[in-house]
Amino acid sequence: MMKKTLSFLTLGLLALGASAQNYTVTVKAPAGTDVVYLQNLQAQTPDSTSAANGVFTFKGEAGGKLFGMVFTKAGQNVPVVLDGAATVDLAAETATGTAENDGLTKWNQQLAAKAKVLNALMQEYMTYRQSGKEVPDTMEARVSGQYEKLMGEMAGIVKNCCTENKQAKFPAYFLASLGSQMEKADVVAIADAKPAFMDVTLLDGMRRSIEGWRRQAVGTMFTDLAMNDTTGTERKLSEFVGKGNYVLVDFWASWCGPCRMEMPHVKAAYEKYHAKGFDIVGLSFDNDRKAWVGAIKKMELPWHHLSDLKGWQSLAAATYGINSIPATLLIGPDGKIVASGLRGEELEKKLAEIYK
Repeated sequence: MMKKTLSFLTLGLLALGASAQNYTVTVKAPAGTDVVYLQNLQAQTPDSTSAANGVFTFKGEAGGKLFGMVFTKAGQNVPVVLDGAATVDLAAETATGTAENDGLTKWNQQLAAKAKVLNALMQEYMTYRQSGKEVPDTMEARVSGQYEKLMGEMAGIVKNCCTENKQAKFPAYFLASLGSQMEKADVVAIADAKPAFMDVTLLDGMRRSIEGWRRQAVGTMFTDLAMNDTTGTERKLSEFVGKGNYVLVDFWASWCGPCRMEMPHVKAAYEKYHAKGFDIVGLSFDNDRKAWVGAIKKMELPWHHLSDLKGWQSLAAATYGINSIPATLLIGPDGKIVASGLRGEELEKKLAEIYK
């Protein structure tokens, strides 16, 4: 019995040791820096410290919240894994000292190079807009094209990072930052491989989103939900979907500028194909009933509309993992998902194929 008890206690102590993340972060800051900050990415307020003999040091226990950002008021910032002894060099933009931090720095430098180009592009665009001049179509097209290209390249880097470092924790930082910009199927595939970083608490929200994204997969039967229509009557999505017609489920909100800009395309599709059986169900992320109903009337949107008026906390968002709008699902006559993310010309092209 004593031997069993000792074995049990030993296992318990090993488990405690494995779960505790004691960290020491030593920071090298540029000359003249008086205060350095460490913000745990899952905490409300940052810690700060002044130099002791020219060295800035933070110590603590991460409690499962593994990622922090070391920064100064001058704008320097470097991400760091809060587990073990790490050294952050703000001038070199590196975090070193552990395998996790070495990996974090290596892949962050690849992304930072792309982010620098992206920031310059957006600064050029915003400067032009703030000048009061109308942005030329050629510039809009160029900026939009380069933006999509750069975001695609950054998403590719994150995908490679996650694929090549399944036993590490640091990829969670990049997946939390850029996962929403990646192809949903890629993120689901990464999660299905059960890498170590998917258990990190920073990805709690991402894991919930992934469960929703699985429900968006082409060929998957739609998931029913119930919310109120504009009269306050509870209606189910299944009243409109899976009844023998193609149905576009449109996730939107009255306060969403891009959603309202997209509505002329959605209306055109409805007017062109409704007589052939095409239908639309709008699932709104509004909080204000008056604003929601007012937008429907003002834009003359004649299809079905449902909302629980809970904004981003809506049942629609939770069910389908929606974290940006506008978003769409095209559901086939049998109730199975045909496509997702169709907008503008892509929506028209798909419907033209269906109703040719």
